[in-house]
Amino acid sequence: MAEPTQSPSLPSTADATPYVPVSWAAAAAAGVSVVFLLTLLVFGYFAYSNKKPLLMEELLVLPAVGIVLSFAARRMIRNSEGTRTGLLYGVDLVNGAWWASLVVGLCYVAYLFAIDFAIRRDARTEVDKWMADVTAGDVDGSTAAFWRMIDPRQRQSVSKTDRFGIRGLPGGRDGLVAFDNCDLMRLAQRNRGEFQYATVGVVWTYKPGVIDAQITGTVTCPEGTFPIAIPLKGVEGGVTGEGAAAGRQWAIIRPQSGGFFDSRGVTRTPYGWLVMYLEMDGAAFGKAFIAHLTAGPGAQAYAYRAFVAPGGDREGWGAVALDRNGLMQLAFAGPAGVASLLAGQPADAGYAAYTANQFYKLPGGAEPSAEQKEQFATSWNRLGIRPAGDKLKDQSGAIDKEDAIAVTDTAIEVRVPIEIPLLGKSEVARGRLVVACTDPALVAEMKQLRASADPKLATPSPTEDLSRRKVAWRVVRVESDLAPVSVAQPNPRGGPPGGGPGG
Repeated sequence: MAEPTQSPSLPSTADATPYVPVSWAAAAAAGVSVVFLLTLLVFGYFAYSNKKPLLMEELLVLPAVGIVLSFAARRMIRNSEGTRTGLLYGVDLVNGAWWASLVVGLCYVAYLFAIDFAIRRDARTEVDKWMADVTAGDVDGSTAAFWRMIDPRQRQSVSKTDRFGIRGLPGGRDGLVAFDNCDLMRLAQRNRGEFQYATVGVVWTYKPGVIDAQITGTVTCPEGTFPIAIPLKGVEGGVTGEGAAAGRQWAIIRPQSGGFFDSRGVTRTPYGWLVMYLEMDGAAFGKAFIAHLTAGPGAQAYAYRAFVAPGGDREGWGAVALDRNGLMQLAFAGPAGVASLLAGQPADAGYAAYTANQFYKLPGGAEPSAEQKEQFATSWNRLGIRPAGDKLKDQSGAIDKEDAIAVTDTAIEVRVPIEIPLLGKSEVARGRLVVACTDPALVAEMKQLRASADPKLATPSPTEDLSRRKVAWRVVRVESDLAPVSVAQPNPRGGPPGGGPGG
C-alpha cells in the first residue's frame, strides 16, 4: 500500500514580533516634552534677541505634566502584561520624555532662580546708591538722588550733578521741589551724619520689558526708627549709561502718597517726638501769621505787632489785623502809635525798619541785593504773601507744602512754604516763612535729648503730653530768590525754568 504524499510546509505569514500598541500616556508624555522644548527654544530666541530675560514661570507646567505622564506610562506598560509599549520606531518615549522634562525643567528653574537673584541684587545695589545720595542730606545729594528717580530713557541727556539741567526735564522742576521736601529728605537733612539705612526685603514682579520692585528697609537716626518702602522700576534693554546693570536700568518711584515712610510702624525717641511737635506747632504759628494778612494791605503792620515784634500781643493785635472793614485798624492807628512812643519805640513799633532791613532774605538767610529788596517790598506792601499751593499745584494738588524744622545752636527754626505774588506778573515766587524760637532752655533741652537719643528705646507714642508745652514763637523773616514760577512746567528748550528755595 502506497504511503500518502506529504505536502511541503509553507512559511508562516504571521509577524515574528507581534504588534503591541504604544501606550497613550507614553505618546502624551513625549508630545508634552517636545512642546516644552520647542516653546522654550522659540521664546528663548526672542528673549535673547531683545536682550531681555525669559521669565515665564507658567512654562514649568509643561515639564511637570511631562514627568507625571511619564510616570503614569511606566505603570501602565508594566501592568499591561505586554499589551502596551513605550517604544516607537526604536525610540523609548517614556525615558526620553522623563529625562527631557526633568533635566530641561530643572535647568529652567535654575535659570529663574539666577534671574531672581540678579534682580534682587541689582535692585538692592540701586537703592543703596540712592540712599547714599539721600544720606548726604545736602543739595548735591538730593540732586543726585532725584536723578535716579527720572525715567532712564530721559535722564541720559543730563548728569546727576546738573541740577539746572534736571529741572529743565519734563516734570523735573516740580518733581525736584517735591522730592526736596518729602519726609525722607527732610529727615536726612535734620540728621546729617547720623542717618543709617538697612535693607530688610525685596519683592518684584515682571511685565514685558519692565520690572516693578519694592524694597523695604529701616532708617535709624536720633529721632527714632522709621520703616521705609521704596518702589522702583527696572527697564530692560535699549538703555545704556550710568547705572546700567546687565542691560537693565532702574528708577526709584515716588510713592503715590508722596512719602516713603510707613507711619504705622514709626517709633520715635523723646527727641524725635519733640521735633515732630515743634515742627507742627511752629508751622501752625506761621500759617496763622499768613492768615492774618488776608484782610488786605493794611493788615501787615498789625500782623507784625502780633507775630513779629518781640512780646507781641497775638490775640489783641491779631484781631485788629483780621478786621476786613478796616474800622479797628483806623481806630487803633493813633493809640498804637502813642503807646509805642511812650514805650520808647517808633510809632510803628519798628515795622518799617524791620521790613526794610531784616524781614526779607535770600534762601539760607543770605543778604539780597538792593533791587531784590525793593521788588519784595513792593509786592509785600501791595499783595502780601500767600500759602503754598494757592497757585502752584501739581496733579495731586500740592507741590511745595511741607514744613521743615531745623535746630541750630541758638534757635529752633521752622520754615513754612509760601507763595509771593509778584506785582505786575502772572507768575509767583516760591518762598519760606521762617518762624523761630530762641528760648535758651528749649534749645539746651533739644541738644541734651539729641545727645542721649537711642533709637532702640524709641516708642510708638510720646511719653509726655507735648500739647501742654507753650513755645514762644516769632516770625523772623521771609526767604526767597523771587524767581518767577509759572503754574505750568516750562518747555525744557524754552529757557531756564523758574525756581525758588530748593526748587
